[in-house]
Order: sequence, then C-alpha cells, then structure tokens
Amino acid sequence: MEGTQTSLENRMLADTLGAFGEGSAAIVSPERGTLMLEGWLNALRGDVGTERIQAELTALRDQLKMDTPDPESIRHLLLSLASHTSAIAQEPSATGATSSQLVQLASALRNFSSQF
Repeated sequence: MEGTQTSLENRMLADTLGAFGEGSAAIVSPERGTLMLEGWLNALRGDVGTERIQAELTALRDQLKMDTPDPESIRHLLLSLASHTSAIAQEPSATGATSSQLVQLASALRNFSSQF
C-alpha cells in the first residue's frame, strides 16, 4: 500500500507542477484548483504528520468554493503551503528527484500567491 501511496503522491506532484508551471503567470481556475486540492487530500489521507497541510488544503479548497473567496486568505494559505513544502523537500526521506520537484512546487506556490 505504501508504494501505491507514494506513486499517487508522485503523480499528483507532477500534475500540480504541470498546472502551475513557474507560478507567476499560471492560470488555474477555481474549479481546477478545487479538483487538484481534492486529489491532494485523497493522496495524503492517512499520512502521519500531514495533518496541518491537510487542514490548510481543506481551508484553501473551501475558499475556492466560496462565491467570493478572500484573496488575502488564499495568498496566506499558498505561502504557508509553500513553506511546508520547502520543509518536506529538506527531509531525509525526500529522494533527489522528489526533493527537486518539491522545491519547484514551493517556488511555484510562492510565485502564484503574488497573483492574489
């Protein structure tokens, strides 16, 4: 099961990087963002130590579902998720390729947050 979980997370990471690119000029609709967040919540379900990240992903998903989302809350959540992602990239369990992708994702999240 752990190998399947890792494979799902790797696929989610690649899909997310594809959606955000560098993040500074990314166009991700609220609907697509919500779908990606749902995917991450499913991928992280049961992972020990990801409770805070899951809570932030849930809060971000809930913001995107609102009729009038709060741009400041979205920006704050994206920056916090970028910080967590950077920390995970530095953990010994992150392999070279995964670590590099996590660093890219953290950068894209920071860049994307500047759009809010």
